[in-house]
Amino acid sequence: MQQNENFKDWLFRYQYIYRIRRTEKNKRRFLSALVTDISEMREDIQVIEYNRHKKYASRNVYVGDIEKADQIICTYYDTPLKSIGSYVLFNRKEQGKRTTKFILGSSILMILAGIIGTLIFMRYVSEALDLASLRTVFIVLAYGIYFFLLGKITKGLSSRKTLVRNTSSVLTLLAMISEIKEKRTAFAFIDEGSFGESGLKALNTSHKKQANIFFLDSIGADAPLHALGNGFSRAKVSELKIDHLTSDQGINYIFSARTSEKETKIKTKFYLDKSDLEQKNLNMDNVTRVVELFK
Repeated sequence: MQQNENFKDWLFRYQYIYRIRRTEKNKRRFLSALVTDISEMREDIQVIEYNRHKKYASRNVYVGDIEKADQIICTYYDTPLKSIGSYVLFNRKEQGKRTTKFILGSSILMILAGIIGTLIFMRYVSEALDLASLRTVFIVLAYGIYFFLLGKITKGLSSRKTLVRNTSSVLTLLAMISEIKEKRTAFAFIDEGSFGESGLKALNTSHKKQANIFFLDSIGADAPLHALGNGFSRAKVSELKIDHLTSDQGINYIFSARTSEKETKIKTKFYLDKSDLEQKNLNMDNVTRVVELFK
C-alpha cells in the first residue's frame, strides 16, 4: 500500500493535530475530523453513545452494517495515560500498576517542588506583602498555576506521543475502509480501550453472535506483527510473515510487539519499550501487511 495524498493528510493530522484524545473536548474534535474523513469514502457511518454522564459520554464510531457483518475490524482511539516503563499488552493489572506508579512519583516530585519553592520564598522575602503590589499579584498567579498543574498531575497526564499507541491502528483502519468494500465487513473505532473493555462491551451488544471480531493495537511500531486467535487465515498470515498463535478467546487480536519469556502465568509476554512507543515514524510495512491480511 502506497502512502497516497489522503493517507499523508491523515498521518499529519492524527499524529500532530488530533494526537491527544482523552477529554470530552479533544475527543469531540477528533471524532468530528474522523467522521468527515470517513464520509468522503462511505456513507454508512454511525456514532453511538454509552456510559453517558452529565458532562461526558463515551462514543464508538461504526462503519458498515455492524448488526449483519460477518467480520468486524476494530481498534481503540482514546489516549492512554503516561506510565513507567514498557507497555505490557494483555495485562491490564500490570499496566495499571505502572500508571499508578507514574502518577504517585510525579505527584510527590511536584509537591516537593512546591515545598522547596515556598521555603525559598519565605527565606528571601521577610517583609509583609502589599496586596496591591505587582509582586503579590505575581505570587498569587504562580501559586494558582502550581495548584492547577498539581491537580492535572494527580489525575494522570495524557501521553503526547501517540503515533504507535494507537494512532497507527486508527490510520490502518482508515486505509482498510478506503480499500475494502465488502458488505460482510464492518469497522469500529472504540472509546475507552486504553482503560478497559466498556467500548468492546458496547460493540458486543450490536453485532451478531457468529461475527468474527478482530482487534488492532499498536500496528505501526517497529516490532514484529503477531496474530492471536482462531479467526485468521493460516495461509495468509504465513504468506505475510505474521507470527500466529491460536487462542480460545472470542476476540482475535493483531498487534505489533516484542516478546519475553519472563512471565510465569502467561508463557509469552508481549510488550513495547518506551523507545517503541515514542517513535516518530510509522512502520508502513506493518500497516501494509495488516491491510493485505483482510483484503
